[in-house]
Amino acid sequence: MLNSIFLLFTFGVFSLYAEALSMDDLKQKYVDNILECSKQYPIDRADAEQLQNRIMPDKEPIKCLFACVYKLAGMMNDQGELSVEGVNAISRKYLAEDPEKLQKSEEFTEACRSVNDAPVTDGTRGCDRAALIFKCTIEKSPDFNFV
Repeated sequence: MLNSIFLLFTFGVFSLYAEALSMDDLKQKYVDNILECSKQYPIDRADAEQLQNRIMPDKEPIKCLFACVYKLAGMMNDQGELSVEGVNAISRKYLAEDPEKLQKSEEFTEACRSVNDAPVTDGTRGCDRAALIFKCTIEKSPDFNFV
């Protein structure tokens, strides 16, 4: 099940890093983050299956799991918003040798910036916004050939 969750997270915003030189390090970092966050926000098989099918379960713990991982990764700030700067910093780190992929990554992140303007009900917790980031990632990935 962890493998499925990991694939889902990496499919999202970080699917474009598949050819990054330090991909193993990046994968390990996200596995560690998922394991850490799943202690507080456990996931069951049914939820994992929905996520594998690119559907965000309408359950607060799952949304909060994503928020937790996004925050640990630097993709979400303490205000519960998509950190465009944080995602771009990760992109610069792992895609420094490939300007074309770096530009594509930054454009992809910019395409999802609007999630920060959407109303949410959980304030700075970021759970609702994490679900919006997930949804945007799923919707925009085909536009950037990330699927």
